[in-house]
Amino acid sequence: MTDFTCRVLRTDDEIETAFPLMSMLRPRLRRETFLTEVRRQQIQGYELIGGFDGDRLVALAGVRRTHTLSRGEHVFVDDLVTDERLQRRGHGTCMLRWLAARAAAEGIARLYLDSRDTARGFYEKLGLMFLTSIPCWIDTARLLTPPDAEARR
Repeated sequence: MTDFTCRVLRTDDEIETAFPLMSMLRPRLRRETFLTEVRRQQIQGYELIGGFDGDRLVALAGVRRTHTLSRGEHVFVDDLVTDERLQRRGHGTCMLRWLAARAAAEGIARLYLDSRDTARGFYEKLGLMFLTSIPCWIDTARLLTPPDAEARR
């Protein structure tokens, strides 16, 4: 790795340029709505951080500073991706270390994230602790359907 630097992507052009990389992690995204979705999340404190090797965008992190009753003050890493063609070169590690240094400078002691099974080894090597909670979801319409109505289908 040569000259890796990180910075917040702020302009429309910077954010739109990040779409191909983010779509590697989030295939549901569409180019025509990406900027709007990022701007919508920014209202809640989300920042899109670009990791650059020289002038080339090679990694992205979507993060937000937050506070929850269960975790207290922390930085949550919603998104972390390195260009598939450039993985295993230390970019993801550099990005997480940059985020940790930034959080520490702001008096925040912890980073949290949700991990895919395929990334678990990467995070374990960095020393991240895995919790017992398991993220889960359901379509609201399904949850609002009475169980007996579901059985009749």
